[in-house]
Formats: sequence, structure tokens, C-alpha cells
Amino acid sequence: MDHNAFQWPALPLPRISREFRLAFFTACLAGFITHLYLFTNFLPNHDSIHSIFSDNDVLSSGRWSAKLLSSFSTYFQMPVVIGLISILALALTAGLTVRILGLTHRGNIVMAAALLVTFPSLSGILSYLFTADAYCIALLLNTLAVYCAKKYRRGWAAAIAMMALACGTYQAFLCYAIGLFLFDCIFMLLEGTDIPAVVRKGLVYVGVCAASLVVYYAVLKVILLVTHTQLVDYQGLNQMGLENIVAFLKNIPDAYDYFFTYFRRPAHLNRFYRYVQMADCLFLVVMGLRLATLKGLFRDIPRLLLAVAGAALVPLALNFVFILAVGAGMHYLMVYAFVLVFLLTVKIAELVMEELASAGKPGWMGVLGVNLALCALLVWCGFYTNNISYLRLQVRYENSAALANRIAARVEALEGYNRDTPVALIGLLPSDLYGRAVPAFSAPEAITGTDDILLEYYYSARDVLQYCAGLRMPPFTEEQWTSVYDSDFIYPMPCWPAEGSVIMYNGVAVVKLGEIQRP
Repeated sequence: MDHNAFQWPALPLPRISREFRLAFFTACLAGFITHLYLFTNFLPNHDSIHSIFSDNDVLSSGRWSAKLLSSFSTYFQMPVVIGLISILALALTAGLTVRILGLTHRGNIVMAAALLVTFPSLSGILSYLFTADAYCIALLLNTLAVYCAKKYRRGWAAAIAMMALACGTYQAFLCYAIGLFLFDCIFMLLEGTDIPAVVRKGLVYVGVCAASLVVYYAVLKVILLVTHTQLVDYQGLNQMGLENIVAFLKNIPDAYDYFFTYFRRPAHLNRFYRYVQMADCLFLVVMGLRLATLKGLFRDIPRLLLAVAGAALVPLALNFVFILAVGAGMHYLMVYAFVLVFLLTVKIAELVMEELASAGKPGWMGVLGVNLALCALLVWCGFYTNNISYLRLQVRYENSAALANRIAARVEALEGYNRDTPVALIGLLPSDLYGRAVPAFSAPEAITGTDDILLEYYYSARDVLQYCAGLRMPPFTEEQWTSVYDSDFIYPMPCWPAEGSVIMYNGVAVVKLGEIQRP
């Protein structure tokens, strides 16, 4: 056999489109650059310090698949490993999103992919590093579900399974799929598809979303029953059910208000970012009206009305989680789907460009220029906003670790202290005792949710003392717990850092951080 002439047979690999490849590699590069600081440092927030070693088994929060999707990064919270998995999942999401939206211009594809990995909500997602990879995989599953439902005749079945699995990790990312489904129907109307066909497609998409929620909830109920687990009152999860349909409907006006507030006066963005964001929204409206004129929608009233109705549903679709979270607060990591507003602008602008270019009008280059300029500004603003959040994480963490070291030194200096002495933390430190952080870091607080790790979160304080200061935190006996928390001596004690705020009492090291109310 002539080895020099031998050639290996080609592998039967699937064909990957140019658009997917460009979006994927752009997202990889932009994503790693944007979030590199987090991936190469240990910057925990109040929850992740509590979960440095965690398998993400949080069934009581309704997340029955979180442990499964977190298993790729093992039991340990490793920034580089979790960062790699997260960015790859986001890059695949970007590639699929570009294909779903049907973007074809290279500049638009690059900007769309960059927007997806620099949106400020990501610093909120990634600050919960212990579960960030699972969250990003859940986002990818929702996107893949839309792709399957759109491309394949019976893809709806796979879509239901994937969306239910994704909901089992984090329900908020369902909004990303709902938004893409809605966009597909709107684009079908703009492209001239028969109205009955659009309506049928829309009903299929509605059915997929509803069925995925039903499957998610059914699987959750079965697992809860088998494992004898009770749901906790978290983000309104324990209120899910048809009996609360009235409460869900009452949330609709607030969902719209929250959506428009985010783009009109977001508390977590600086003034420049707000202006850029508003300029992009204005550009979206102008391009939408221009496209409607070019497509002759004003002469086709039924199609125009359906398109307007679809546009009116965009805020509700992208913020659908607000409706589900009855009586619960919204965290900025829950609004990642809002990034689709920027991608909608990119797509509408591209459709206008196609209409102008096909008519031989040079105006398409002006549209491209404005679109790329706005996208570039949004990407830059997202880049620095994410990194402000990470800097803030570092400042908060280092302040908390330094405080934990001082508390540990006082505890270990107590007469009678040994490694088996339990430590009781009483009350919470005033949030402004040590300045929390300089004012320049206050704006991103709404993104990361990273209030002082030690100062304000009691359950995290013990973990900071144990993992950062190396103070052993042995468990209490029932007698020790009762002797401290059911006694009156803790009320007249002075608060930290006063002398007498750290004492030994009945074999327990007692640290009074702040005042507490008598029961």
C-alpha cells in the first residue's frame, strides 16, 4: 500500500453556514474579551460565595434540571472552566439567532453577535458564576428550540422538550424563545406570506410555548412528589398554576411599564448609554415606518394591523417572566431577552437596506452606516458596563474579606476559643458602616445584585468567614443555640466594632454585628 497516496475519507460533518460561523467566532472573541476579567479572577457575589462547592441541586426552587446542566463544570466553582462553557454556549446561541433572524450582511452579523455577548444583563448572569454555565446552556436550548420549530416540520416536539428542560434550570430565558417566535411571525408578514399561514404558524408557536410550560410544571410536580420536596417561595414560583390566572393578567400592565422603563430611564446605565439606547429605539421606529412604506403595508390594512399587533406584543413577549413572577421582584439577569430589541433594529434595518439596494437606490449605505454606528456604541457601552460591574464585585468582595479577617482575629483572640468553638453572628452591620463602595460603583448594583457579601447577607457572612478568612465554623448543638438566641444578654451588647461586641458565652463565640428586635 502506498501510504503517500492514501487519503482519509471525508467525515460526514453537517454543513455550517457562513453566517453561523461568522456569528459564532465573533461572539467567542467579543465574549472572552468582555468577560475576561471575571473569568480570570475570583469575584463572588452573595450567592456564589455560598456555593463555591455546589452541585446546583436546587429542586426546591423549581430548577429540576439545574444540576444536570451544571454537571459539565463539576462540583467546583471554577471561573475559567465555567467561563469557557458559558461563552461557547453564548456563541452557539448567537450563531443560531443569526440564522433564525435570517441576517445576511456581514456587518450586521458581526454586530448582532457582539450585542448578544456584551448586553449588561450578562454581568448579572455571570456574577452568579456557580450556575452561569447552566444558565447559558438553558439560553442555548431555548434558541435551538426556536430553530427546530421554525425549520423542521415536526420540530415542535423537540422544541417543547428543550424549552421544558431549559425552564427546569431558569424560567426567565423562556422569554428569549418567545421573542424569537414573535419576530418570525412579524417577518413572515413583512415578507408577504399569506395571512392564514402566518396565523397558523403563530398558533403553533403559542402551543409550543404553552406545552413547554405544562411539561416543565408536570415534571416538576412528579419529581417533587417522588423526592418529598416542597417548593420555596421564590420569585412567585409557588404561585404558578391556573388558579392564579387573574393575578397573571393583572401583571400585564406592569410588565409593559417595566419594559419601557428599562429603555427610557434604566437606573443601572450611565447617561451616555441611556442616550445611545434611546437613539437605537428611535432608529428602530424610523426604520419600521420606512419598511412599512417600502413594503406597501399601508395599502394592505389587514397585514398592517397584524404587524402592528405583533409589534405591540414585543414588550410582553420579552418580559413574559414578569407575568409569571407574581408578587416577586425582577432581577436584571432576568431581562436578557431585552437584547432582542437591538437585534430587531438590526434586522429591520437590513430589510430596509435590501429594499433600497434592490431598487438601485444608494440610500442603503446610509442605513448601514447609522445601524453599524449605533451597534458599535451599544457594544462599547455594554463592554464597559459589564466591567464596571466586575470591578464593583471585586471591591465588595475585598472589603468583605478584609472585614472577615478582622472579625476572625477578634474571635480567635477570645479566651477559651478553640477550633471546635461555634461562632454566632447576631444582627447585620449597617450598610454604610464602611462606605460600601465609592459612588462610581453604585450604578451597576441593579445589574449584579451584589450587595455587600458580609455586611448584608447573614447566610453568606458565615461562608465569607470560613472560605476567605479561614475561620472554622462548626455547627451548634441545640443547647448552645438556645443559650444564645433565646437569652437576653445579646440585646444590651454593643455592636461591632465596639469593645465587647465579640465575647465568649457558654462556649460560643458571639459576634454582634447589629441591633436586633426582641421577639
